[in-house]
Amino acid sequence: MKTTRSRLYRATATTALLLALGCATARAQATPPAPFVTCAAAQVEQEPADVRIAAVGDLVFTENSQINRRAFNDFLPLLSSADLVLGNLEGAITTHDKPRKAYVPGRSYAFRFPVDTAEVLKRANFHVMSIANNHANDYGPIGFADTLQHLKAAGLESTGLKGSFVIRSVKGIKVGVIALAHYPVYNNVLEIEATAQLVSEVRSQSDVVVLFYQLGGEGDAHALLGNDDVVFLGEQRGNARKFAAAMVKAGAGALIGHGPHLVRAAECMQGVPVLHSIGNFVSSGGLSVRSLANVAVMAEVLVDGQGRVKGVRATPATFDKERLPMIDASGRALHLINWFNRQASRTLPGFEPLNFPAQAEQQDGFRKWLRSTPFGAQLPAQD
Repeated sequence: MKTTRSRLYRATATTALLLALGCATARAQATPPAPFVTCAAAQVEQEPADVRIAAVGDLVFTENSQINRRAFNDFLPLLSSADLVLGNLEGAITTHDKPRKAYVPGRSYAFRFPVDTAEVLKRANFHVMSIANNHANDYGPIGFADTLQHLKAAGLESTGLKGSFVIRSVKGIKVGVIALAHYPVYNNVLEIEATAQLVSEVRSQSDVVVLFYQLGGEGDAHALLGNDDVVFLGEQRGNARKFAAAMVKAGAGALIGHGPHLVRAAECMQGVPVLHSIGNFVSSGGLSVRSLANVAVMAEVLVDGQGRVKGVRATPATFDKERLPMIDASGRALHLINWFNRQASRTLPGFEPLNFPAQAEQQDGFRKWLRSTPFGAQLPAQD
């Protein structure tokens, strides 16, 4: 009986996935992907030998498996066709029900996901999950160990603990992935010298190194990029540009940040793309989708057959009523990154903006939306 139920579950899940993929494909065709762009603002095409690496930000699922199974429906065509997919798992996959910390609205949250969440990720074509964040340990050592076990059982790799990294061979290209956060137990964005040594080590064993990391303060108050060391909720959260510059010097080929729960500016440092934050991706388990957090991007890095980064692109996302990601035809996230880039260009010495193609006819709608947010309502009239 158990075997029959298991087969029925798999068949039902597969059918649902195929139906979702068909619907999502139709939506994706209506909103074709943006082009890849270089640091010189040139558009480049994907060639058969190229490796396409996709990355999404914070994944906070619900404790409702039915909702979780729909989490990636709109992005399935892009995710399923990528060669390597990264995500930040912001919580524990466990049945352990004793959180490590108290729930304090506005300050402290504990995120827990059902056991089949690992299979949801696997079916959406994720390969490497970052557990370097401030919620992976929400259910203590038991929950953390359960998370690693369930990911491994589903065929997913996890990384982020101090000294850890993943090297995957994709189309003959060795891609090194290093996940980081601002806590001592993880590869640490605050320990710049030690982390630069790790990047150099991984670079010596791979063709290209991608850094995927949590850094910076959270929310609208920390939306604008600066050159400062950030303290948030009493924690040191790192210096975005200082960190990025050191990692580029150490040999990183692309840097993708997350954690502020919104998109931030993007720049090129010595020809290396640095996306300072790509925002949330699955918010259904407790993340806000208000104000600037209402938009995000799925980032992609295109690597050629020699391991060189050819270009990057960002697919704009927003959220449905269940706070699951959906492709945003209005392109607000792209306009917002480019707007942040203009602000950074005015205030940050040496900032070289990495702008993403965004439709000019969407500008008025973007400006109206930005002004409607608490962040935009405080801007000077000329902005």
